[in-house]
Amino acid sequence: MKRILVIIMLVLSIKNYAQIAITSSYRGANDEFKKGELEAFKSTTTIFVLPELNSKEDYEKILKEVWTITPFKVVEYADFKMLDYADGKYSFAKFDGDILRTSKGTVFVHTNFAIRVLDKEKFDKGFKKLKPEEKKYNLKLYDLFNETLSYIARAPLSVNNKFLVDAMKASSEESRSDLYTRMYKEKSFTNTNLGMLKNYFQQINQIISKGEHCGLYDDFVNPEIKNLKDNTLYIPEAYLMEYNPWRISEKLRDEKEMKKLVEDYKFKFEFIKDADLEKKILNNEEVYYLRYVSMNANKYLQVVNAKTGDPAYYFYGAATYNLKDNDFEKISKAVIGK
Repeated sequence: MKRILVIIMLVLSIKNYAQIAITSSYRGANDEFKKGELEAFKSTTTIFVLPELNSKEDYEKILKEVWTITPFKVVEYADFKMLDYADGKYSFAKFDGDILRTSKGTVFVHTNFAIRVLDKEKFDKGFKKLKPEEKKYNLKLYDLFNETLSYIARAPLSVNNKFLVDAMKASSEESRSDLYTRMYKEKSFTNTNLGMLKNYFQQINQIISKGEHCGLYDDFVNPEIKNLKDNTLYIPEAYLMEYNPWRISEKLRDEKEMKKLVEDYKFKFEFIKDADLEKKILNNEEVYYLRYVSMNANKYLQVVNAKTGDPAYYFYGAATYNLKDNDFEKISKAVIGK
């Protein structure tokens, strides 16, 4: 009986996070870090390279509020040069992505906010083999840099349809390079306003400071979800778009479809513009919002406390592209406690 009680207490003491992965696993699995990995990361200065949609000063402000695990420096995209930071003293917090095309023609577009550290020994070994005068030197250098980085944390980014259409069609190195630049120069994602990024930074900082780890694939409900009995759930308007994977297109749900989508949610909710939600988060308002990420028919759905960045609810689903009415039904049941 004592052993059962101990197990129950251990389970209850584990805090769930999700929608971010704090792990060195390239798949985002909930694996422990190897001995010394987190300590090595904490000894670095983290270089943040973030979209030009906000100023360097805006990023520095939110990082000063929530980031404590490493010294940091915000470097503008146009100024970032990989070789300036290849001496092993730095970690990197950047937007990254790749496009994979299978032999059958299926295309997978992966986009993440990733924090990674450089294996200097591997990098130096590969760098010695590169020659500046050879063809595609810059591309080879970029590939080497990425191949010798290992994950500390990452959060999937949900691309908008314009970006996705172009990524699915991208065939040349030049077009892929253009897409990478667009990640930094255009609004390409639905979950990266300045407030949402602050919440991601908060959560990553909190988990790593505790020496914990988490993955992307474990559903959970935290007791905090019951606060929605008396609070409004804010739903970003961008999530009302419905994606058609066969046409690679999206449309705004009509009034009838919207009503059906949320009719099983039994508590107060409000659709909100991205700029208005951003303001609430940056003003440290204690409100709850839905954060939905879709990537390659994978769904990462979370209810977030905008003030703390803490998740109250999380659902991971595969073989699905859109928010559905049963998503809101599940959240409603979680609030009730069913």
